[in-house]
Amino acid sequence: MMKRKWTWIFIGFIMILLTSCSSGTLEKPSDLNQPLPLNKTKITVGSKSMTEQYLLLKMTSLVLREHGYPVNEMVTLDSDAVRSAMEAGVIDLYWEYTTTAREYYQKQTPIFDPDEVYRAVSAADASKGIIWLPRSEFNSSWALLMREDLAHQLGIRTISDLTRVFKEKRPSMKFATNDEYQQREDGIKRLQDIYNFVIPKTQMVAMDTSLLPQAVKESRVEVAVGLASDSRIKDHHLVIVEDDRHLFAPYHAAPVILKKTLESNKEISDIIGPIAEVINNDNMRDLMYKVDIQHKDVTQTAREFLLQKHILKR
Repeated sequence: MMKRKWTWIFIGFIMILLTSCSSGTLEKPSDLNQPLPLNKTKITVGSKSMTEQYLLLKMTSLVLREHGYPVNEMVTLDSDAVRSAMEAGVIDLYWEYTTTAREYYQKQTPIFDPDEVYRAVSAADASKGIIWLPRSEFNSSWALLMREDLAHQLGIRTISDLTRVFKEKRPSMKFATNDEYQQREDGIKRLQDIYNFVIPKTQMVAMDTSLLPQAVKESRVEVAVGLASDSRIKDHHLVIVEDDRHLFAPYHAAPVILKKTLESNKEISDIIGPIAEVINNDNMRDLMYKVDIQHKDVTQTAREFLLQKHILKR
């Protein structure tokens, strides 16, 4: 019992540190100095440490503030940290991915139908007092990346095209991905099984996720299994090879909220809903390009997007 007590004290201390660090990066003084309405619950919105999550955090905070809610923003290190914070009641709301919840939190095998996995994770989390609000079309999943000019030269549009070219014309092609994807149940083995081809181990290169787009750009490998949401796809003139046999499990983003918070603030579902309705892979990749490549301010980038979509008022 004493050990559990000290564990939660430690988690609380870490969250305070993370909040202090993140507010200096993501908050502006003008945001922090606004008077807080007396008739609204203070909402703590969480985020993982990645650009797409910073953008979703900011969009959520901006629309909540416009509707009079005081907001505390908390950036955590990773999926485990943000989930632990929510289960401990430290965070009220954040954006999660369907297959992340299915595999890592609920310890279940992947489901490859987007609607089915959403229903499954929603039902499982409801018993824990965590509610999934309607999901978006933003699917932060894996994808096969190639140089645009090479894909065009070889006539590759789909992964079926790629495997045909690999077998018949370019058997020496090199593939790259990270260590995790080589070990995953829905990883390299599934890719080879679904598309009926074999990549020799000597042609399989493991590297950090952050290096994959650069490796393709510099032709160190012809194909990389990377993230479909990577902002460098546009900057490096890469293309996503179409997954025509539904290889990749879906990672659609959706806001998740504590049941007790939603019950006290039922309008939050309607307030956040328009964000989920408008975001998709194309516009999220453009937003990440502005933040990561053009070094634009994440708050201003999120605000301009919401204004353009008429979710915020000028």
